[in-house]
Amino acid sequence: MINCKILMMMPICQSPVTGGEIYNRRLYDYLRSRCSKVENITWQTKPHNTRLQFFLNSLKQNLSLWKLLSRLEGRTIIIEDISTSSDLFLFNLMIMLTRQLLGKEVRVVPIVTHLYAPLAKGRLNKWLKLYEERIFLNCADGIIVISEFTKRSVENLMCHSTDMVVAYPGLNVSSTRKAGEIVRDKENLHLLFVGYITTRKGVDTLIDSFRVLVMDYGIHNLVLDLVGDTTRDPSFFREISHRCETAGIGDKVRIHGRVASDELERLYAMADIFVFPSLWEGFGMVLIEAMYNRLPIVATNAGAIPYLVKDGENGILVPVKDPEQLAKSIKKLIESPELRRSFAKSNYQLAIQFNWNRSFSNIESFLDKSFDTSKKLTN
Repeated sequence: MINCKILMMMPICQSPVTGGEIYNRRLYDYLRSRCSKVENITWQTKPHNTRLQFFLNSLKQNLSLWKLLSRLEGRTIIIEDISTSSDLFLFNLMIMLTRQLLGKEVRVVPIVTHLYAPLAKGRLNKWLKLYEERIFLNCADGIIVISEFTKRSVENLMCHSTDMVVAYPGLNVSSTRKAGEIVRDKENLHLLFVGYITTRKGVDTLIDSFRVLVMDYGIHNLVLDLVGDTTRDPSFFREISHRCETAGIGDKVRIHGRVASDELERLYAMADIFVFPSLWEGFGMVLIEAMYNRLPIVATNAGAIPYLVKDGENGILVPVKDPEQLAKSIKKLIESPELRRSFAKSNYQLAIQFNWNRSFSNIESFLDKSFDTSKKLTN
């Protein structure tokens, strides 16, 4: 039991969708069940059109949040999310520099799903994001990471030794659903993608590979189900919709957008192959969902994905942005039901090992040591 106040400074969604949102919501609920003093503070990031406007907005936001420090009483652990680093990196620096002077017992512990600097567009933006995240993380007293891959990425940014705990996500599936309930289409093979309909998730590569499968390889009994928010990048969504129509595959690509959990479970149950051509992942929670649903996987050899999907053991890995190789790998699984069954069996055995309570119990122990100077935070 954590004997101090916990202040979670991040958006906590009532209906989380992304892996990061689900992780934060579940951790918030877990900590509230284990600690009587858990509070959430969130804010609205102001939009910006120029780098100068972004800097001024970020500076104003950091200064406004710093006022919280004067109101904190007693021991407090501040848990943050790496996605809000723009609004908190100076806040963290000011806490580190002033808490002893102000006599505040405060510890800062960020959650890192993945770093955002590698995803920034343009050399200058990458450089600015890199140093922002470096300041944000180097002012922390401990860091929660969701995978070994993310831990190694964070270690490369650290200027000193900082304790970390690796706490994997758990299974994000209905507790009442029976694993393996299969209701598949008898006439078609279904390929399933789950994730934001954005460039980073490689949806354009997936559309191009699907065209190769249907038009070049002549595999016409295919359906591609795309599940995920289409509003994150409206111009990209319009582009891929147009690409489907001009390629002659519009009737075979079903874009579902965001769906309710029961509909998502139905689509998982109907799927034959899960395809995930993402350009970068800190973990890939949907991969675990697909594994639990006994699906063979074709994914990219990017970010943390190879830590979950082992090429030739429980799936097939391909290079990013390579529609031809992606199509060949999908075709290989289409033509080998035995290989699909083998991968599916291995994936289910892996998926059931992921457990929220076990991971969050490790976080609880990690946080419990935050104010104990006789104990070193370890994972």
